[in-house]
Amino acid sequence: MPRAIAKTSDIDSCGLTYSELQELWLGAHPTTGSCFCTREELVAAWEAGRAVVMRLWGSHGRRPAGFYEFEFDGPRPAYNVERSTLWRAGVLSAEEKAELEAEWKVEFERAYAPNFFHHDGVEVLHGEPAVQAHLRWADVPRELTRRWAAARKRRSGRQPAPSPEEAVATK
Repeated sequence: MPRAIAKTSDIDSCGLTYSELQELWLGAHPTTGSCFCTREELVAAWEAGRAVVMRLWGSHGRRPAGFYEFEFDGPRPAYNVERSTLWRAGVLSAEEKAELEAEWKVEFERAYAPNFFHHDGVEVLHGEPAVQAHLRWADVPRELTRRWAAARKRRSGRQPAPSPEEAVATK
């Protein structure tokens, strides 16, 4: 009597082949085309495999091709601006948003470190051009850089607190 084999993972239980999952991740193959015969098959595959595909390839501010095909309003953004685009669209989980903002804050602070420079592939940049090029490279949203730069300016514009000796001397 044959035994039923337990499916051990969501990958096994979603009912899709590895080729179908790969297409939902990366899109149709550029030379051989789609492994789905109809649009309806593609839609059904996304519905069946969405949870698996998003778990595997929908994190850290990145999304699979299926997400852009079925859930995103607009064209798929270029890789170098994907994370800021998804951040602006408000489609990231709270954890992803916090993760990216923490990463971007590190890059922002790095760009304002003393003697910072950035090589853009052609020349070595210094000063504000280096800062701007680095922040573009790191895909830091302008909204955040403006906020952080304003806070930085407020902090640097403050007078240092007087020492205890100076405070006593002025009384």
